[in-house]
Amino acid sequence: MKKNKNLFGIVIFIILPLLSYSQTNWVGYIHAINIAEYEGHHFRLQGTVRAEVADDSASARLFARVDKKNGMGFFDNMWYRPIRSKKWKTYTIEGNLDSGSYQIVFGALCQYNGKFFYDDIKIDIETEENQWKNVYSADFENKNSDFVKPGQGRNNGSNEFYQSEIIKDDVARDNQCLLIVGNGVPNFGINNEAGKYADVNGIKLYYEVYGDGQPLVVLHGNGGSIEDAAPMYPHFIDKGYKIIAVDSRAQGRSGDTDAELTYELLASDVNELLDQLNIDSVYLWGQSDGAIVGLIMTLDYPEKIKKLVAFGPNIIPDSTAIIPRIYHSIEKNALTAEDFKVQKLACLMWQHPNIPIKELNKIQSEVLLMSGDHDFITLNHMVDIFKNIPKVQLCVLPGSTHNASWEKTDLFLEIVDDFLEKPFWIPNTKAWFED
Repeated sequence: MKKNKNLFGIVIFIILPLLSYSQTNWVGYIHAINIAEYEGHHFRLQGTVRAEVADDSASARLFARVDKKNGMGFFDNMWYRPIRSKKWKTYTIEGNLDSGSYQIVFGALCQYNGKFFYDDIKIDIETEENQWKNVYSADFENKNSDFVKPGQGRNNGSNEFYQSEIIKDDVARDNQCLLIVGNGVPNFGINNEAGKYADVNGIKLYYEVYGDGQPLVVLHGNGGSIEDAAPMYPHFIDKGYKIIAVDSRAQGRSGDTDAELTYELLASDVNELLDQLNIDSVYLWGQSDGAIVGLIMTLDYPEKIKKLVAFGPNIIPDSTAIIPRIYHSIEKNALTAEDFKVQKLACLMWQHPNIPIKELNKIQSEVLLMSGDHDFITLNHMVDIFKNIPKVQLCVLPGSTHNASWEKTDLFLEIVDDFLEKPFWIPNTKAWFED
């Protein structure tokens, strides 16, 4: 789970719901208390935590969220302060109970595999200057603690990869504590056994390989990583594909140079990787930026791409292709973002791609072009792309956005399976009226 970060698409610029797409890799144990009488006051969440992590990116965290009558107020999930130390230490989150607040939701977050220990969790409220009142505490000496409730995992709280119990931590201290164990948690994107680096075009390109059979390359969106498609990999592995999931240049675990980012460069990276793996042709599923890379590969390396699933690509960088509000947000980040990486990835979308529409006539790969009916890539632009690719099918998923692959996962996978597994064909309605 990532704070204020959209994981698959224009992740840096569009704030999506707080939960990540890869909800199989984390869980939260929560409690909520009514704080309406303390509206406007300062609060402090403290907890003593330690972790025995089994994955590089595994971590424990505390989190606090202030709910208002209209919307959400303060939120902090220690995203930039992950806990990976084996030693007990007390951590603190402080914030304000915004105007209109009625409850504070707080608890323990765990991500990926490991053992995560929590003790002495409490909420204090500053009633007067430097005077604090304790309104909740859990020391876990009572095994029936009301705190032990999973409430921020997938399926409305449950996550079969995590189990919890109240134990006596004999190793580090003599008190009872809450132990949350993550075992068998999917770790796509950080899997050191499946992951490798390839030297391509002056960088280390990170990729992971799963399964055997027909190669299927998976490319994420701007600012994303291999992890983003975690809910879909098991499906394709079970279908018998050899998944080659790639962290694009300057994203995920892959490296970068001082060179300007272009989609042609990203496509060249993937092509070089396939050459090194001695793979002559693949199916490719690309989301957003990954779909643009897929289109360019069908043009620049036509022999490499047999079938392309392209979700939400654009071929020009302007407000006719991207709805104006989103386009101007990208432009703002390209011009003013303080973080160099954020700015560089924004510039990629602001200045690229620049594919002449008639160039699409040259594509000989079979293409499934997909979109959400409320995508930020305009439907007019999608239809223009559709009209100019010879072997193409168009799918607009109803009641969905640029992230329809996750919003309508079952429908998305059904349609993609049909495209990848069956012979390609284009129906001819004119034949209805011919003898």
